Amino acid sequence: MAVWQMLLTRLLEQHYGLTLNDTPFSDETVIKEHIDAGITLADAVNFLVEKYELVRIDHRGFSWQQQSPYISVVDILRARRSTGLLKTNVK
Repeated sequence: MAVWQMLLTRLLEQHYGLTLNDTPFSDETVIKEHIDAGITLADAVNFLVEKYELVRIDHRGFSWQQQSPYISVVDILRARRSTGLLKTNVK
């Protein structure tokens, strides 16, 4: 549960400008229910994105491709690295 809290905090802040307290995930019971139901972190965040029509604040400028508001596996890996939850062994 602590890992989810750390990652949710990072993802919500960096990509949407939200805090954990701005979401239902401020309640540990909600996080536990998602984990117990087998819902992935990405699906949990992306459900919030869809429900509240969240817009990513980390997409800059214009692009010929439409930029998705959703969290990807790469975003989660970057959050894991930035929070120290993913160790890279570069030699």
